[in-house]
Amino acid sequence: MKNLYSGIRGTADLSPSETALFLDIVDKSREVIERFAYEEIVLPVLEEKGLFEKSVGENTDIVERQMFKIEGKDIVLRPEGTAQVVRYFLEKSLYKQHDFHKFSYVGPMFRGERPQKGRLRQFYHIGAEAIGSRSFYVDAELISLCSAILENIGVRKFKLRINSLGCFRDKSRLSSFIKQSLQEHKSKLCPDCKRRIRHNPLRVIDCKKEQCRAVVKSLDFKEAHLCKDCQRDFRNLLNFLEETGLKYVYDPYLVRGLDYYTNTVFEIVSESLGSQNAIGAGGRYNNLIKFLGGPDIPAAGFALGIERIMITLKESPPRYSIPVFVAYSADADSNAVYGILSNLRKSGINCDSDYCGKSLKAQMRNAQRRGVRFVVIAGRDELKKNKILLKDMKESRQEEIDIGVLAGKLNSFIKEKKGD
Repeated sequence: MKNLYSGIRGTADLSPSETALFLDIVDKSREVIERFAYEEIVLPVLEEKGLFEKSVGENTDIVERQMFKIEGKDIVLRPEGTAQVVRYFLEKSLYKQHDFHKFSYVGPMFRGERPQKGRLRQFYHIGAEAIGSRSFYVDAELISLCSAILENIGVRKFKLRINSLGCFRDKSRLSSFIKQSLQEHKSKLCPDCKRRIRHNPLRVIDCKKEQCRAVVKSLDFKEAHLCKDCQRDFRNLLNFLEETGLKYVYDPYLVRGLDYYTNTVFEIVSESLGSQNAIGAGGRYNNLIKFLGGPDIPAAGFALGIERIMITLKESPPRYSIPVFVAYSADADSNAVYGILSNLRKSGINCDSDYCGKSLKAQMRNAQRRGVRFVVIAGRDELKKNKILLKDMKESRQEEIDIGVLAGKLNSFIKEKKGD
């Protein structure tokens, strides 16, 4: 019988300290996203299978073998967020309300991949989508937003890789060129790429297997497939990135693994992640809305992987800590002690106490282990006088104060000592 106390392979439990880091990443991301005026939306994890088959591509790895399907239904757990945002945009007919929209989202995605470091079957994305403009300044804004989020979180060492697939016609020309060029190298490719040549040649470029990468590197196409308009827009984008101080690496072999991409594609990568080195990625999908039955409206977006960001933060995850702990002696009035605890919480102070009857000494050790800054010590004699001892654990200093002013004093101390 399967061990019911083991988690499902490819999923992860987050400890309190890891959860604190996770939430810190989300909070700091939202700070920056709001600064760039993207509005957050919350969408369901269940979607129609056909949405991703049509948008992501039937011959992509995601659709062919990675989607989690609900048995007996044409419903899947969402593998990515962009197609879902477009579905929401079309279902609500938002193009009739305004000509330009900016959305963001945070939530779990699901793919049936082979679990590896930083690649889980349930993972979390922070994403942003800008719908309604072909301007290369939108591409630049999204790249700038990505960088600003990572810098605000504390990720320092990352690189931007960028390319242009060109418009729909350019991309078709590139696909045909690759298909023809790879025929003579077919024997050197992995079984998956031999099949991809027929159905989706661009996926060969995205293969991570060494023998396939070596073949792809021997092809020389760079920007040859781009029309004049797409070349101009891409050059303008790169020039603007340089002017604004955003460093990049031009990579003509970057295509991304989703069929809806056109024009600009980019990845944010970190060396600390190993072979699966992308922290996030994005680009333009100018034809997707029309392809799904909507008007001809251009769009662009990106997604960052929270688990991968957590790996790149080399510092140990912060300990989950509270600022105040209420400790008490064995002979103290329990109702008075827990009354103090209750009043502090009503005053907006995060605090905790002991519920296991430990000695005062053990309670103090517990507070120290948890990184608590202030300990309220309630003894029988002090409580009789309606007083407590307040100890600053960092400065090893304590004073006797009235219970009535405790919440006010703690709020001022916490505000004053924040960041110490």
